[in-house]
Amino acid sequence: MKHIVIVFSIMIMAGCQSGHREIEKSSFPELTGKYFGQNEPGMSPELFAPNIISTGMAELNACFSPDYKEFLYSIILPEGQYVIMTMSYSDDKWSTPEVANFSGNYSDADPFITVDGKWLYFVSKRPMDTTQQMKEDWDIWRVEKVNSVWSNPEKLGGDINSETNDIYPSLTRNGTLYYSSGKDGGNDNNDLYYALSNGTDFEPSIRMNDSINTHWEGDVFISPDEDYMIYGSYGREENGLYISFNNDGKWIPPVRMNEDINQTGWEFCPIVSPDGKFFFFTSNRTIEREESTDELTFEKIKRNFEASYTNPGNGKNDIYWVDAEITNSYRK
Repeated sequence: MKHIVIVFSIMIMAGCQSGHREIEKSSFPELTGKYFGQNEPGMSPELFAPNIISTGMAELNACFSPDYKEFLYSIILPEGQYVIMTMSYSDDKWSTPEVANFSGNYSDADPFITVDGKWLYFVSKRPMDTTQQMKEDWDIWRVEKVNSVWSNPEKLGGDINSETNDIYPSLTRNGTLYYSSGKDGGNDNNDLYYALSNGTDFEPSIRMNDSINTHWEGDVFISPDEDYMIYGSYGREENGLYISFNNDGKWIPPVRMNEDINQTGWEFCPIVSPDGKFFFFTSNRTIEREESTDELTFEKIKRNFEASYTNPGNGKNDIYWVDAEITNSYRK
């Protein structure tokens, strides 16, 4: 009888957990189309997928696969761990967000899928030996798409990774890797580097020139044809996202993007969608809301704290998007 009760209890608990999952899935809206059915933005940035992707948690990154069958982004957990989330598109609708199959055990962020959809690059603090503790610095890793599933992660070889932070991989159409590293100056002075592909790995890294690397540079997005790049620069007269163009093989001095994009000066994670139509970035800007005239009470304070995790625009990271045509306005 005792064993029967135990088994029955386990069945009830499993049923309850399954029920909770079904409720969560049923409460998630049915999303269709390449961009979750969202109204497309114009030349002014707008919050991307509010209360779906940008929710009040700390979200960053916006990575679509070239065939728009997968979307990945990152969340910073309350204890500081980063985790990569994934959504898949099948039967004409998007799935609910779930932790990517290669993420969740260590801090992972900055997903980037190559133009052929074969490789996904990301950064991680995972150790080489899984019995070790999580690393203090970020390294660049990648996974290969095998039978429609991302394979086991492999750490990039050569001189790409160092004892300092190596972050935000971005690759051109021909496989050249751009990234940011503190290898020549410590983590207080990250610079941008690139490394040519040799087919299976990468040639030795090359530091970009001093017109690009002046202070702390990071989060570089390189266009597929290597004709422009957008990156974060901090320590200049004005912080934020800068854009530079390739003029006959030479990168011209960067220009700070407009105040609509650089609203706080701490915008980061730039990326352009695979179809070249939209420019995505992350910002911790706040959305102004009407001030309440209600008397301040403990319950009101509690509700405000709860709302800060269920509504975007509360000063945590959110994802924004804007028409990518805005990049052409800087070419002149």
